[in-house]
Amino acid sequence: MTFMNANANMKQFQLIKFINENCDDDHVISKISIVLRRDKIEAPYYMVTKIRLSTCIDRPENELIHAMDIINHARRYNLTENKYNEIKSMLIDEFDDDESKQVKISKKDEELKIDLMTINDEEFENLFNTHQELFDKIDNLID
Repeated sequence: MTFMNANANMKQFQLIKFINENCDDDHVISKISIVLRRDKIEAPYYMVTKIRLSTCIDRPENELIHAMDIINHARRYNLTENKYNEIKSMLIDEFDDDESKQVKISKKDEELKIDLMTINDEEFENLFNTHQELFDKIDNLID
């Protein structure tokens, strides 16, 4: 698996998948936020993705509770109207009816925001397997 394209641009979702698969910590928490907006004059269609991986080590016998951010990464995209509509449709199709605790959706006229959260490796793997096409589509915007 590669998390860089030919021009050495980081593929955000592939990178966090790689980190999660290769991290041995007990509690790896992922928070993913995807925001689509269409309200600026200079960039009428754009998207912001924010990804955060954190880990927590609990050792009650040592009275140690340690939390650490592994990665905190944001990327901003200027989109064409067609690409904006394509990604918006994918987000709505994939998450609009999702009532799990993992997904929070907020919709306004000019904004669609999806927040995803996983608290263990199994949830993370399921999220990526289920929404691989969407994550690949976003990662491939930088090609």
